[in-house]
Order: sequence, then C-alpha cells, then structure tokens
Amino acid sequence: KDRITIDLSGATWSTFADTNSMDPTLDHGSNGIELKPKGPSDIRPGDIISYKAQFTDGLVVHRVISIGYDAVGWYALTKGDNNPTNDPQKVRYSDINGVVVGIIY
Repeated sequence: KDRITIDLSGATWSTFADTNSMDPTLDHGSNGIELKPKGPSDIRPGDIISYKAQFTDGLVVHRVISIGYDAVGWYALTKGDNNPTNDPQKVRYSDINGVVVGIIY
C-alpha cells in the first residue's frame, strides 16, 4: 500500500536537462525509465528515444517522427515536441541509448 514496484529487466533511470524542447511531456524535475532496444524493430514512430547526436554534446531525448531505410540502412527522424523543426540528422540504431518507457513527474 505504500509503494509501487515496476519490474523491468534492464531498465535504467534517466534525468533530463531543462531545454524546453520536449515541453510539456518532459520538463525540469521529471525522470524517465529507459530500456535499451534489442534492434530497430523495437523503435516506432511516437516513441521517445535518447541518442548520441552529432549536433550537440551529451544525449538528446526527442520523439521519433518517422523511420526509414537508405543506402546506409535503418534510420529514425526525430523532433522535440516543442521544437518547430526536425532534428538535423538521421539517427542510426547504433546512436540510440534507450527508449523511454515511463516518465515520473
């Protein structure tokens, strides 16, 4: 009665920088629960992922808006919920750190 247990094998705890790019979904003080995807088929449009970006230091946490294939292979296009434009790079599976499966406010 005094606790909630979330039993997810391999889950990691994440915190988010206060950049406002994912307002109102993620903001200062919210925390996430992430899982490492087993492969590209675990990632779908609408998912929030954390990934290593070429355009900034650290991890970016944005929503997948579409997925596709090109000459290099699988990729995702991402965008912050509060941003007017897509992120400037195709996100490859090898860039992905995790998929957000829960948000704690």
